[in-house]
Amino acid sequence: MVVVATGCLPKDSADAAKDSPDAPKSEDSAPASVSPSPSSSPSRPLTAGKLKSLLLREGEVPQVDSAPVQGPVPKYDPRVLVPGPGCQEVFDALVSHHASTSVIQDFWWKNNQWGGRTWLASYAAKGAEEEFQGLKKGLKTCKKLVGVTPDQKLNSRITVAKSPALGDEAVAFDLSMDGPGDTVVTDRQIFVRVGGLTVNMSDRGAQRNPGFPLDVVVDKQVARLTQGPRG
Repeated sequence: MVVVATGCLPKDSADAAKDSPDAPKSEDSAPASVSPSPSSSPSRPLTAGKLKSLLLREGEVPQVDSAPVQGPVPKYDPRVLVPGPGCQEVFDALVSHHASTSVIQDFWWKNNQWGGRTWLASYAAKGAEEEFQGLKKGLKTCKKLVGVTPDQKLNSRITVAKSPALGDEAVAFDLSMDGPGDTVVTDRQIFVRVGGLTVNMSDRGAQRNPGFPLDVVVDKQVARLTQGPRG
């Protein structure tokens, strides 16, 4: 089951080392070649295998030691309920609740640190547009994600940032929570829609210096999606 913590990141990925026996095998982190033309059936969702082929390769992200992929990602069952105006819509978008299928790519770098994540999802019909509009509307009113998942508590403050010009539409925001002592852990989220696909790219600790090269992941991943099947 996928666990949402700060930055909506599954807990098991944060705690496990990249060489864990449960970690994805090397073949999952070596996507197949991508078709250069958009899909001729925009309302037909992509399979998990096709989604994996659209993710980046390890050598495309600076200083990344490995980039394992997992998917299809299981959904919360029963649905995790998040109180507050618009907060359910934000949470559902971040965990691809309404997607037909989704996959996750983690980026491990600098001595086995968990640096960032890409969560790519495919939707049927107008599902991706509806999911994005729900997220965009929810970010106007939701100030904090608070709830309980099957694995842990969710308690993240939301700070909306300027929307980048990416894909068909995009938003950016930070999720912050209190860390040990007086520290604050902040994750930057870049959520983009490309046709029938949504992709959320995030780093772990946006204010760290030097930080994970999230801008490289965002630019290359969005370029990959706009050139390949859009779902």
